[in-house]
Amino acid sequence: MHKPLHRINRFLALIVLLLAIPFSSCSTINAVPPEVNLMRVEVQDVTLSHVNLLADLRVFNPNAEALTIQGVDYTLHLESIRVFSGKSNLSQTIAPQEYGHLTLRLASAYWDIIQLFNKLPNKSDVAFSMQGSILVGRNRLFAHRFAFDKQGIIPLQKTTP
Repeated sequence: MHKPLHRINRFLALIVLLLAIPFSSCSTINAVPPEVNLMRVEVQDVTLSHVNLLADLRVFNPNAEALTIQGVDYTLHLESIRVFSGKSNLSQTIAPQEYGHLTLRLASAYWDIIQLFNKLPNKSDVAFSMQGSILVGRNRLFAHRFAFDKQGIIPLQKTTP
């Protein structure tokens, strides 16, 4: 007599679990997109075909609840030439109204660098655009992807002989 009751309890527990999973990331659904800024790029090593770099991103969480970042992908164009791209799958939680820092591994082919240097000799400024997306949510299955796209000018320092 206890077997049918035990099966019903198991079935109800399974239903509750299946209903709870989608709601586990409800705070992410209404989240305001985080603000992403490039803070620093550092050469890590040079191979025969690529230049490998580390880029530090600063991410601000403007929300009233903590955001868990599940991943970031990123592309940087200088003078309309795709120079760097990278991806990170590191998980990090950023408290409400706080900054978090992420480090991305970037790679650039020599050909892209050569094309960029050919455009720079007479320039005093370099136009940049930074695109990517940031994956936010407590779990990857129900995470939300926020796109970011920033454009601007980087002033070049002139050297005098």
